[in-house]
Amino acid sequence: MRQFEHYELEKDGDEYTLVIYLDNFHQEFSKDLDKRTEITNNNLFKDIKNFIKEKFPNLKIKAVKLMIGATLISAIPLGSVLAATDNTSSSYTVQSGDSLWKIANRFGVSVSELKNYNRLTSDTLYVGQTIRIPTTSSMDVTININGQVKEIVPEPMIIDGTTYIPIRAIANSLGATVWWNESSNTVGINRDDIKIAFVIGSNTARVNGNKITISPAKIMNGTTYVPIRFISETFGYNVNWDAKTRTVNITTPKQTTYTVVSGDTLWKIASRFGTSVLALKQINNLTSDRIHVGQKLTIPTVENTATQNKGTQETYTKPTVTYITHTVSKGDNLWDLSIRYGIPFTELLSVNKLTQNSTLTLGQKLTIPVHHIPVKPVVSEKHGELLDWWTEAQYVFPIGKVAKVTDFQTGRTWYVKRTIGANHADSEPLTAKDAAIIKEVWGGTYNWNKRAIIIEVDGRRIAASMTSMPHDIQYIKDNNYNGHFDIHFLNSTRHKDGKMTESHQKQVRIAAGVESL
Repeated sequence: MRQFEHYELEKDGDEYTLVIYLDNFHQEFSKDLDKRTEITNNNLFKDIKNFIKEKFPNLKIKAVKLMIGATLISAIPLGSVLAATDNTSSSYTVQSGDSLWKIANRFGVSVSELKNYNRLTSDTLYVGQTIRIPTTSSMDVTININGQVKEIVPEPMIIDGTTYIPIRAIANSLGATVWWNESSNTVGINRDDIKIAFVIGSNTARVNGNKITISPAKIMNGTTYVPIRFISETFGYNVNWDAKTRTVNITTPKQTTYTVVSGDTLWKIASRFGTSVLALKQINNLTSDRIHVGQKLTIPTVENTATQNKGTQETYTKPTVTYITHTVSKGDNLWDLSIRYGIPFTELLSVNKLTQNSTLTLGQKLTIPVHHIPVKPVVSEKHGELLDWWTEAQYVFPIGKVAKVTDFQTGRTWYVKRTIGANHADSEPLTAKDAAIIKEVWGGTYNWNKRAIIIEVDGRRIAASMTSMPHDIQYIKDNNYNGHFDIHFLNSTRHKDGKMTESHQKQVRIAAGVESL
């Protein structure tokens, strides 16, 4: 990577412009100052991108100025720099009737990703507008298998929060074989008696013939990529993600034995030993979730657990909070900031020792809590994570978030948006079509009956309970639904008295698989 010996930072509020003075190597560009494509073709934009990443990882750089001596070559928005170096993005031209949500849903990204990627400050679009579609994040992902760092070519990718790896690379690393069926667009990976098959682009795979819901396999730049966690765990490995070092740690489990006692479920046993239900079923050749008292189960545990830092497992299994700083700019208000950062309004006030009547001033520094909610093991692929509302679920499904809902009994699906609510998630159908599906699932009329549901948000499936009766405040005006409905999670409560509704809690437990229908 080329270093820039002479550079300056120009501060504007909480943002910066990076001024780069090009060295003798770049003098050739002074002959035609407007040809940015020449700069791109000579990898200058890539150098700038890497330079910013290395030198200023925590600064908000909004633009780059290129100088030769005292002459300004060009002032370029950072987004243009990133676009010129991003070979994995695509573009879309806005059509009549489009919305950010529709476009995000079509391309499998989030609305916030679209807005950030295109530097949009509102949800307003116009016909003919070009929207860049992000598909991958930074490639700087390390794959560590049993303590050995693997050199993966092509590089791994993080797509919508899931780490993908070339299928042949993971096969070679885990001693598996790969096959391809062109006529059915199917790719497979086999190891010993475990056989996995993917249809490219499908969100299901088959493991020894059994259908499982997954993040879909993809073909990018002629290479087939598959989700590394799914492949590794299916073959019986333990997988952990180290966010600080951006490392996927894959470890071979050793075996211990556990005797089932009264009250045990696979989910409870998996949680106790820090493994997954899927891993338990695979290592014990179980074809269902049923177990019986006195049954001997083989438990996969990480080989070096005893030598790990004492707090590692606790840190992984319990939510943690870190903090960032927001500098108040023109137009900011506390409610909008709480929505932007996905935290309760009251929490933002409390952390900053403010009240609802507090006013903000330009340049004021606010402390923003960032909640990290680890993924919990699930009873089966059909069930959802059992997340506590107060410490976990409300941060995974914050106000303003759109989610896919699956009715646990019928399998019918629809989309909702959480629009308000503190004690539980007050939500609304995203469209009139979603409202119609809800009405059908509840027997043709909206009512207060509770149903077990699975909330799917950002690749996670969470156990919840829902009623369909419209009531009180409404934010979405064109969905043919007058009001909002209630979605409850583990330990969530009623607004009126702060007490839990047991019938809701029962449906949550059913959706999590810890209680039967």
